[in-house]
Amino acid sequence: MEVVRGLENWKPATNPVVTVGSFDGVHLAHKSIIGLLKHEAELIRGHSVLVTFSPHPRLVLHSLDAYARRFGLLSTDAEKTSLLAKAGLDILLVIDFDEAFSKLPYSDFIEKVLVEKIGVRKMVVGYNHNFGHDREGSYEQMSEYGKRHGFEVDRFPEQVVHRQHVSSTRIRQLLEEGDVAQANDLLGYCYGVRGVFRNGACQVSDPHKLLPGSGAYLVKVKNGRKYNFTVGRLDEGLTFPDLHTLAEGEEISLNFIKRLHLREE
Repeated sequence: MEVVRGLENWKPATNPVVTVGSFDGVHLAHKSIIGLLKHEAELIRGHSVLVTFSPHPRLVLHSLDAYARRFGLLSTDAEKTSLLAKAGLDILLVIDFDEAFSKLPYSDFIEKVLVEKIGVRKMVVGYNHNFGHDREGSYEQMSEYGKRHGFEVDRFPEQVVHRQHVSSTRIRQLLEEGDVAQANDLLGYCYGVRGVFRNGACQVSDPHKLLPGSGAYLVKVKNGRKYNFTVGRLDEGLTFPDLHTLAEGEEISLNFIKRLHLREE
């Protein structure tokens, strides 16, 4: 997968089939959209292209304090890039999202970015697509612009797994409730974080990364080439009471498997 950072670094691609979004977590619905994107690109011998943003728009549209209280990332930029590469995307275009860009009218985004800069041949949008300043864009509006500028628009249907609507918002809600097993079902992988072991706890590397709700969890901890399945406790910090092999300052990564209902909880 080719990663292009910044519109100024974009180079012409063959018959771009494009989707736009934050794709936070790259969950099962996101992967299905990428699958359709790839299929449509193959039909016209083109490239599948995802236009995404860094930092996440909510970090720009709200204050840092509000962001910390109300919102957490499911994936860092590096994690998202890795997941999209595994999904088989051809090109990832990362646009710097700042206050000025947030005020860009929807029409300008389509005409100046998608049409003039990228040369879109076909768009694939989610069933609840809304984008642009004040979320003014819709599937219907995108279709109208498509007719005007000569590109097709496909809308991807809502995705449901085990009667659960698949969305980043729903996954965040499940994690905050401590239901990591259901969150993992919608993600298609075990949710995880990275950090450094200090003062008996894991200090998560990205302060905006979402942590599940307070409680005890079965976790898989990786340090170096070693893996350990153990209990991870989330309260004031993220600790591992039964794991005594971690060294001070050691980098670790861990995945949350399921919540544990221990007697002392």
